[in-house]
This record gives sequence, C-alpha cells and structure tokens, in this order.
Amino acid sequence: MTSALLAAALPGTSALAAAPAKAPAQAPANKAEVQDAMLYLKVLISGLQSDKVEQPVKGALVGCLYNNSLGQITESMDKVIAENPGKIHKDNPSELLGVMVRICGYNPQAAASSNPAKGR
Repeated sequence: MTSALLAAALPGTSALAAAPAKAPAQAPANKAEVQDAMLYLKVLISGLQSDKVEQPVKGALVGCLYNNSLGQITESMDKVIAENPGKIHKDNPSELLGVMVRICGYNPQAAASSNPAKGR
C-alpha cells in the first residue's frame, strides 16, 4: 500500500507520518566526543570481526549496541578511562575492547561458571 493510500485509509494519521520521530533534546557533541565515539565504534566493529573474540563476547557487544546509544557507550567508556588514569590507553584497542566488554555487561567469570567444562 502506498503512503498516500495508507494516509487516506487512516484519517488523522498523516500528521504523524509526516513528522519524523524526535530525539531527546541534548547538547550537540563536540569534536572530541565525536572522535571518541568513532574510535569506540571502530573498536567494537573490529571486535565483532575478529576470530580471536569469542561468540559470547560478540553477543554482549551487539546487545550493548542494540540497547544503548553510541553516545551512552561513549560516556561510559570515557568515565571508566577517566577513573583509571594510566591503566587504560586510547591508543590500545585491546584495552578499549576489554573495557567495552565489561561496560556492556559481559563477565568472564560468570560466563565460565554458567558453562562448566564437560567431563570425558
């Protein structure tokens, strides 16, 4: 059904269809925030494409991105980095991926205990 037919079939909804959904009002990101967001997105994508990253970790990353905005992930990453000066370096993707996995809720100890190694 075309949008014109749909609008005619559902009177009073044309205003809703014409108006795009509005994002919550917030200050626009500055250049540094945008650069950090791009860095974290690159790290996330690299983690998803890596053969060295296990499937449960990839699932946690996808779930995190699905349930949170990139802005929220960036804020959380920046907060953890600021709280750990000298321990996490933005030029080390492995460290960033480790932080991201943790802020996304993946706990390796919990995953290991819920999936014990099977005996012979």
